[in-house]
Amino acid sequence: MTTPVVVEIDHSIATLTIAREERRNALDHVAMRMLEEALAECAAKAAGVLIVTGAGGQSFCAGDDVKAYAERTREESRAHHERGLRTFDALERYQGLTIAAIEGHCIGGGLELALCCDLRFAGTGATFGLPEIPKLDALPSWGGLTRLPRIVGTGRAKQMAFLGERVGADEAQRYGLVARVVEAGEALASARAFAADFAGRVDRDTVDVAKRILNDATALPPTAGTLVNLLAERSNAFEGA
Repeated sequence: MTTPVVVEIDHSIATLTIAREERRNALDHVAMRMLEEALAECAAKAAGVLIVTGAGGQSFCAGDDVKAYAERTREESRAHHERGLRTFDALERYQGLTIAAIEGHCIGGGLELALCCDLRFAGTGATFGLPEIPKLDALPSWGGLTRLPRIVGTGRAKQMAFLGERVGADEAQRYGLVARVVEAGEALASARAFAADFAGRVDRDTVDVAKRILNDATALPPTAGTLVNLLAERSNAFEGA
């Protein structure tokens, strides 16, 4: 059986590849469990930059694997959903820099996965969308409705959610959803090149402090004592600055 999530760690750079091309890299319960375990492994090994990608170039991730529901009990499906929430939260809170290297479809839960990363690099053929509401009369359930408006704004998030609007890589970059657009097939290589340069210049602790402040920026005033405490906790990250 092919391993559904492949972990590669090269010095301080980790790459997690969802390897289920036959299912458009959708996340069934096995793949989700392995993704959670892979994140824990990368954290334990203190990888400074973490890249998430999908195998094959046709799809970054198609989200939840709906066909897998027939193989599980209701309780098992509930546990799968809860594991997804826990795993996506862990990715968002990962202490190093995280990059989604995206080719092809980044739809539904796949977009929710990409939204947990700090940056998104996309090949020119990538497409993004949250089709659940107009197509399935269902809600995006792994954090898309809370993370998307923080990145693209409430108005554009509503367009994508209520209209089922799919946007290409260039439009996604204009929305602020994508940081870099590169030639099709080059998203992973571009992410790795950036990661190698970034990891050589920026300490993991510096990224950790910055992320924790940025993630709370909309909820806290800039003078909040919490932010001062965060800086104090990681003051060694700024020694010699």
